[in-house]
Amino acid sequence: MSVVNGALETKSAVELTGVSVFYGEVVGLSNVSLGLASGITGIVGPNGSGKTTLMRILCGLLAPLEGSVRVLGGQPFDDAEIRARIALVPAGSSFHDELTARRNLQVGFLARGKSDQEARALAERALDLTRLTSVAGQRYGTLSRGTRQRVKLGLALAAQAELVLLDEPFLGVDPPNRRALRDIILDLGSSTRTVLVSSHVLHEIESLTDRVGVLAHGRLLGFGRIESLLRDLRDRHPHRVEVQVEEPRRLASLLLGLPHVREIRVSAADRIEFVTDRPELAYRELPGLVTTSGTAVRRLEALDDGLEAVFRHVTEAGTKRL
Repeated sequence: MSVVNGALETKSAVELTGVSVFYGEVVGLSNVSLGLASGITGIVGPNGSGKTTLMRILCGLLAPLEGSVRVLGGQPFDDAEIRARIALVPAGSSFHDELTARRNLQVGFLARGKSDQEARALAERALDLTRLTSVAGQRYGTLSRGTRQRVKLGLALAAQAELVLLDEPFLGVDPPNRRALRDIILDLGSSTRTVLVSSHVLHEIESLTDRVGVLAHGRLLGFGRIESLLRDLRDRHPHRVEVQVEEPRRLASLLLGLPHVREIRVSAADRIEFVTDRPELAYRELPGLVTTSGTAVRRLEALDDGLEAVFRHVTEAGTKRL
């Protein structure tokens, strides 16, 4: 089961319980428990956070040292039939540079146990689904990074994998291919498939899904819908607020008297920015302070209300606990 926004989802394609992986003395994953249902889920984290290790566990390339892994009703490390229902699109190059895009796809489908005739048909389907028939005869190594990503994604699309694992799909991709990749991934997520996308390109994850997990140093530090994570973080982490006001120094002097305000600065002639340890309390007290100051507020903006803030707060907190 997975817990999302306080509710249990009972149909999970992926269930990890207390999973740990170590590379010698280096932690790959530490006591990770996670459930994924159909649709798109994002995993964000800095380099070395454990995103790729998680992908390898889910597709059966690694077995955990501790804990249990259940994917599509079985154990991918031990079950070839389960692995055949999973598609991994790795961050690094997995195709042959000297072969054409079409031939790489054919070889990929042959490796998945398809006949030569099936592999040829599926390769054409993959090129069509990713809108790459025009570059099918070009050598893979001559294609742009974004086009190569689309070729790799075509393998997962045409194979109709039930679990699709996308490891850093937007890394180094130019804007036109980024848009094309995003559309393809959204189409995947609208089907009955389970799609896991890892990235440190936070706004891209936010544009794909509102269901996000945050990894840092191998630990899953937060998981759920973005609005739920934000709500929790408002209470657990410092929060930055910008106020556009006629006389900023007058309001700033009153804010300085509040014990939960950690810092304050006048950022422009008509703006102040302050950091509070208790944002909910700050929002309740602010109207009274404005009335006392006798100055007019034109705009109030919470600067920590995006996934970027979630990522920053949670990973910083996780680092301090280690």
